[in-house]
Amino acid sequence: MTQYLLGLDSGLTVTKAVVFRTDGTVVAQGKCSVPRIEDVAHHVERDMAQHWEASARAIRAALEAAAQAEGNGVTPAAVAIAGHGDGLYLLDRAGAPLGPAATSLDSRAQKLVEGWDADGTTDRALALCGQQPFPASPSALLAHIRDNDPGRYVRIGAILSCKDWLRYCLTGDIGTDFTEASVAFTDMRSQSYSTQALALFGLGDLSGALPPVHLPGAVAGHVTREAAAATGLPIGLPVAAGLHDVVACAVGSGVTGPDVLALVAGTYSINETFRTAPRSGPGWLTRNGLMPGQWNCMSISPASSANLDWFVQQAARDALATEDPFSMLQQELDAVEQDPSDILYLPYLFGSPYRSDMAGAFLGLRGWHGRGHMLRAVAEGIAFNHRQHVDALDPERRIASVRLTGGSSRNPYFAQMMADTLERRVEVPTTLEAGALGVAICAGLACGIYADWEEARARTTGPLMSYEPGDAAAARLRQGYARYRDAAAALIDLQTRAGRI
Repeated sequence: MTQYLLGLDSGLTVTKAVVFRTDGTVVAQGKCSVPRIEDVAHHVERDMAQHWEASARAIRAALEAAAQAEGNGVTPAAVAIAGHGDGLYLLDRAGAPLGPAATSLDSRAQKLVEGWDADGTTDRALALCGQQPFPASPSALLAHIRDNDPGRYVRIGAILSCKDWLRYCLTGDIGTDFTEASVAFTDMRSQSYSTQALALFGLGDLSGALPPVHLPGAVAGHVTREAAAATGLPIGLPVAAGLHDVVACAVGSGVTGPDVLALVAGTYSINETFRTAPRSGPGWLTRNGLMPGQWNCMSISPASSANLDWFVQQAARDALATEDPFSMLQQELDAVEQDPSDILYLPYLFGSPYRSDMAGAFLGLRGWHGRGHMLRAVAEGIAFNHRQHVDALDPERRIASVRLTGGSSRNPYFAQMMADTLERRVEVPTTLEAGALGVAICAGLACGIYADWEEARARTTGPLMSYEPGDAAAARLRQGYARYRDAAAALIDLQTRAGRI
């Protein structure tokens, strides 16, 4: 008898529900967009009730599509959820949403974080928690609410993440998983909540609002009658604790240990590796791994493939009108392949790896450059940004291969550019839904389909497309990367002297 698992992956724009067989193959999926609220400068929010309603529709659509594909009703053995990390989803003491959720693109707390940088709070947080606070981290957002909306602050009953909110809607149980628990308020060494960490940010009175912690593959609740009616899932279905979507992408691409770097080229530049000892540094975040005694080290910035989407919308709308817009744009890239240019692109439209508020920029544009040159520069800028993060995580180059997921990974041109830029083998999984598969694996652990992470990885990892770095391209891009780092440093200096930072 065929068994099925359901993974729900809720990102910054779309929520996908995917039904899998236990070997990791996709049966069907449903998806719904989740509108963002950007009515106030630096606030990037979403309505929590709308978010749940969209997610419930996505689950129902996936189940209906799966039943059609399989020729009969499909009942998952369990379900689990991945969601965007950081941001803030608050409940009041009655369990109701406490205003709109702040997403991980929210930057309202930028000035507050700069104050922490200046007074030493950031350095103390790095030593204790393994990470520096940033504008969208729960610590910064909660401190901003405390200082600017005290009436809302005193009503906080539970501090949740994106996926924890959706699991609460499914089960009625408040909780989080081991990975998500470590986003701001844990001691890096003990891997558990720390009153010292809360006090560091002036949030000691919120200790009672931190949710109970479950391991990612543990049962954290069961589908309620109300959630069953909204989604089509059976009442009482086990719901696993799930994962932060960044970690879920690593798991879904077959990375559960320290031998491979996992990269996601999506809205965010995600670069991560698992380690068996806690290490911290200013270039990355150290958070809990899949189990006690394992740590997930990630280096991230909101500076990846969203830049390509922006460029296409602004400069290639004619391509959007074609049946295959990227085929048309590929022709333009191919046309300039043997025509090197000195254009540099800093992919900082939505943020950067730097503590300062950097802006994006094209540098070196000339009148004879065309759209193909600019598009290549955008792709190179994204790859350079990933390299900056990868070099921070693995400066000794001990890890030889990279597992690449995200929308851009499906493009062979981009995947090869990443291999040439990183000067490492790049492997691209065949699955298009790594995040959803990662949490479907959590669901499989919760109901006993997989005995452990290693068995799950072995049973669900499919074929990989492999790209080796080329000597000539790698040499050219190595020079370009050095110029890119110099340009970013110069721009920071320019903005500082102009009084913008």
